[in-house]
Amino acid sequence: MSREKLGAFLNNKNLKILGVLIAFLSLSYLELILPYKCEKEIFYELRLPRYLGIIISGFSISSAGFLLQYITRNPLADPFIIGTSGGVMISVILSKIFLISSYSFFYLFMNSFFGVAATFFAFKIASISQRVISNILLSGFAINSIVFSIIVFLIIFSKENSLYFLNISFGSFSYLDYKIIFYSFLFLFVVLFFIRFLFKYIISISFDDEKSITLGIDVNKIRFLVFIISSFLTSISVSLSGMIGFVGLMIPHITRYFFSEFSFEIIFFLNGFLAIIFLLIADVFSRYFFYPVEFPPGIFSSIFGSLFFIYLVIKSRKKSL
Repeated sequence: MSREKLGAFLNNKNLKILGVLIAFLSLSYLELILPYKCEKEIFYELRLPRYLGIIISGFSISSAGFLLQYITRNPLADPFIIGTSGGVMISVILSKIFLISSYSFFYLFMNSFFGVAATFFAFKIASISQRVISNILLSGFAINSIVFSIIVFLIIFSKENSLYFLNISFGSFSYLDYKIIFYSFLFLFVVLFFIRFLFKYIISISFDDEKSITLGIDVNKIRFLVFIISSFLTSISVSLSGMIGFVGLMIPHITRYFFSEFSFEIIFFLNGFLAIIFLLIADVFSRYFFYPVEFPPGIFSSIFGSLFFIYLVIKSRKKSL
């Protein structure tokens, strides 16, 4: 096969989608059988909820990062960085301290409220300088600092839950139940329904604000709506698994790099699937290679995500020189 034919074969759109599907199915199989085969009760009560939680959480957090990067035109935008994940995390910890059931719709609603509040404050702080796009990360950093201080304060006064707080602070899928998975899936379905109507506005704003305004688009309103929707998506993810760092930052870049020739809608959903694949790899790795000790898969995502963040900072720095 010639080099030209090989290149055309590897760039085939259908082949790329087939590769994503095969990777997803293969890792799904490994996730459900590793580290060893088990009884039906363990499979249905532990492994299947964990698997479904990874799917919903991964899709939600990466979609939130994807939308934030497009709407702000900032490659470093991420729910973890702008403070949304931290806001939801406070709600999760408070729910545990005050014995609010984590398997209820109220729990998900409460987490969403805190996530929206954190995003709202970050957005408003950045809006004071009238430079939302450039200052949203700085305001998010300030909110994250406050949030993590509050988290440490709450952990100190609830030492009996310290192990639980430690696990979900790095992202863990060990505390899942079918009820919260069901509520999260319904919430995600509703949010995706509304996102679909904003796609054309997001695409326009991602190119240029002035052209969007001439087309009759209220840029500030759409941007604010996308921020709120991103906070809902983040709330879904953190409610299921705790804070999984940098997935919303890293996966959208990888998706755009390999699937840039696809339409915005297809890239959006492929982005979610790649995040699921990444979290399945992290979870299988954490359970299989360190068995019987189990590490939160969020540790591995944070390690790779931090390195990727450093790479993006260096890359953006070189472009500005």
